[in-house]
Amino acid sequence: MKKHALAKISSVYDFLFIGLGAANSLMILSLFKNGLLDGKTIAIIEPSGKLTDEKTFCFWSTKEELFTLNLEELVSYNWQQIEITGIIKQNINPFCYYHIKGTDLTNKTKEVLSLSEVTYFRSTLDDIPTVNSDYIEITTGESVLRCHKVFDSRPPTFSKPQKNQSRLYQSFYGWKIKTDKKVFDTSSIVLMDFKIPQNDYTQFIYVLPFESDTALVELTRFGEQKLAKEEANTILQNYVQQLGTSFEKLEDEVGVIPMFTSKIEVANFGENWVNMGARANLLKCSTGYAFHSMAKDAILQMEALKSNRKLLRKAKKNRFSFYDRLLLKILSNTPLQGKKVFETLFKKVPVFNVLRFLGEKTTISEEVLIFYKLPKRLFITAAFKDIYHQTNRLPIITLPFIFTAIAILLSFLKFEFIAWGILAIGFFTIGLAHGALDHLTSHEINSTKKLIYFMLSYLLKGALFGIVWWFSSDMALAVFLLYSAWHFGQADFKEWNLKQGWNSFIYGVILLTVILFFHVEELIDILKQIPNLAAVNLLHKIPKNGLLLIQVLTVSLGLTLARLKKSTNLLLTLIYLLMASQLSLLMAFGIYFVLQHSINGWKHLSVGLEKESSVMWKNAFPFTIGGGGIILNILLFEDENYIGLSFIILSCLSLPHVFSMNHFYQLTSSK
Repeated sequence: MKKHALAKISSVYDFLFIGLGAANSLMILSLFKNGLLDGKTIAIIEPSGKLTDEKTFCFWSTKEELFTLNLEELVSYNWQQIEITGIIKQNINPFCYYHIKGTDLTNKTKEVLSLSEVTYFRSTLDDIPTVNSDYIEITTGESVLRCHKVFDSRPPTFSKPQKNQSRLYQSFYGWKIKTDKKVFDTSSIVLMDFKIPQNDYTQFIYVLPFESDTALVELTRFGEQKLAKEEANTILQNYVQQLGTSFEKLEDEVGVIPMFTSKIEVANFGENWVNMGARANLLKCSTGYAFHSMAKDAILQMEALKSNRKLLRKAKKNRFSFYDRLLLKILSNTPLQGKKVFETLFKKVPVFNVLRFLGEKTTISEEVLIFYKLPKRLFITAAFKDIYHQTNRLPIITLPFIFTAIAILLSFLKFEFIAWGILAIGFFTIGLAHGALDHLTSHEINSTKKLIYFMLSYLLKGALFGIVWWFSSDMALAVFLLYSAWHFGQADFKEWNLKQGWNSFIYGVILLTVILFFHVEELIDILKQIPNLAAVNLLHKIPKNGLLLIQVLTVSLGLTLARLKKSTNLLLTLIYLLMASQLSLLMAFGIYFVLQHSINGWKHLSVGLEKESSVMWKNAFPFTIGGGGIILNILLFEDENYIGLSFIILSCLSLPHVFSMNHFYQLTSSK
């Protein structure tokens, strides 16, 4: 921490509250009500110096819960009916919709604080705090504060959004008005009135009727752009004029709430530094409501402090975060659909059920029924895109792992052809294609002449290896397996950021041994189709006990390597390959080759060549068609030994590919 020459070191405070907004005010009231402020010293950092919150806080709750949250004396108004103008007006019993004035909350908080020893600071935090076993030390302005417990309610910082995440704002501008006529129904709030221009956003009017002639009329917008005062005033003026009465404007209310689905980034300063409010992810991003959650959290924090234990906040249920992302993505991409979504929701689902859903208190079956009544195409499209982006962020190893489990299930149900179809598509789009980019892996190819030379050299290497097959099938098979082990190990270790070399080669040997020696009978059937191969006879002679020993030793060696390398990816690969022993040899190898090796290789090429996938497919297309044509020709016109012939051709094409990728990995590693 940097030193301040004029810094004045304070005594040690029991509690430090950074910000005096709703979250920390509720925390202070909860501590006071339970006697936890008695005799305590308190410091409050409020840079603005403004200690009065003029916001309006609203939430829905049962009367019993309101009492439990110690909020009953703060409530100024409540309503038991909610209206969506032109759609419905319904009773929400046993819920009530409650209103609390920000001024009432802060006045009560200041009243409580006046009974304790409190020091106020108008500065901001200058440095990263120093945390030790006795206290937390913070530098603010010309003072150094030391405290035992910190409650931090500063606005949060959000990470950069992913493609399936949104950064919208709920911005609002409202008037508290008094009318000459009694035009407001005090039994019901207007939660949403969409009978205003949408102006390429999702926006509506919100009305809180305090008296028959007094109400808060507020314009709310969900959008990437915030409301401008002039635009809001024009819409509000037109809306109020439709009430058919003259009016007096008493107050303005302005606010902006982030509707961000990206991750909140906050530092961890230990259990005595407690993030509060939106900083603690207590704001529901799809609605902007947070007060109820903050009141509940304050009670839980108080109880933990009272019993001298650490409170571990429960993580939000993943499915509700998923629902929030869907809605906000729809509002972001197709803002004019927002009106349709909300009006359909309230038209087809009782308001009480909608409030339970928004409060994350519904069951999965109830949520299915709710989504069934919403515009299906909008949500299904958004769901598929979200799932795609979510899975795209997962480690590649999860794809073959999950697919293996699905393939086993499909095989059991006699629908194995589905798995074969998916693998075939993957093979022709990624498997062949990633090898068809070998001409791009050398930076020396910058002319047609050099491309022709590369192709001739590439084919010559394959042809020479074909001669090895003609000369000695056993030698060619051994070489093929060895360089395949090297290549597979090199690609996987590259993906996992592990050092390549003998360890990656050993891993490749383990990988191939697991695939082949857990399918020995099928392996023998394939090798029988390769002419003059003596290795088949050796496999026939392996006793069952010997085969079991090979399997056990291979798995043990794999587990040992995974532990030495501390690699979860290596362990998961070993597990799903063992699972794949329940499938055929070709499918087990196909799962690894297509869904792990080829996808890894494609990713490495995309990064190393700095090319988008669409450009890579275009570059690979002529060679992919050529390779695919050879394979299809063998499958369609070779009646006998087509697998053996395919095996030999595959090995001849693989050899120059291994050389090219080895050269590519060396080039990219040296950058």
